[in-house]
Amino acid sequence: MSLSSKVLIISLVLGATLAYSLFEKKQFTEMMNVAEDAPVLKVLPDFKLTNFYTKEEITKESFGSSSAFFVHFWGTWCAPCEAEFPEFLKFAKKFENDNVLFLLLSVNDEDAKMKKFLKRFGELPKNVIVSHDKSGESMNLFGTVKVPETYLFDKNFKNLKKFIGPQSWGLESFAPRVKRLIFGQ
Repeated sequence: MSLSSKVLIISLVLGATLAYSLFEKKQFTEMMNVAEDAPVLKVLPDFKLTNFYTKEEITKESFGSSSAFFVHFWGTWCAPCEAEFPEFLKFAKKFENDNVLFLLLSVNDEDAKMKKFLKRFGELPKNVIVSHDKSGESMNLFGTVKVPETYLFDKNFKNLKKFIGPQSWGLESFAPRVKRLIFGQ
């Protein structure tokens, strides 16, 4: 192999590595940039839901003692929701000891389909609450038009971030970046 061929191969590898690094950096920067304009939904709206498993009532006040919490809209009928669900559960597990709660809010779904889908994952992380809004009214309340969509609120019910569409919850630096957003570390 000639010297010029080796230089060309090394240049291509370095170029590809640089391009991939820039792509990843852009992805994380976009994920963590909070728009300069205030979000449309500034604070958590009042709501009343039911825990899918325990049948206990869930309200805004149910999250008052947490450091922060996520409200994640999804449905078994939504292919992107199903695809990101395993990563999202692993992501939630990373926050079990941080007093961060996750409300997984299935909308316009059927109980039987939810039970069958959730059974695949066994025991959910202890900081995860599942609820079902059969009517989809909560979507209007939050201003959500399609799923998956996820909101992050602080302990004072202020909207910190809205994640639109499926996310790469399993990326190694996703959780640390979200923790910085919550805890300012």
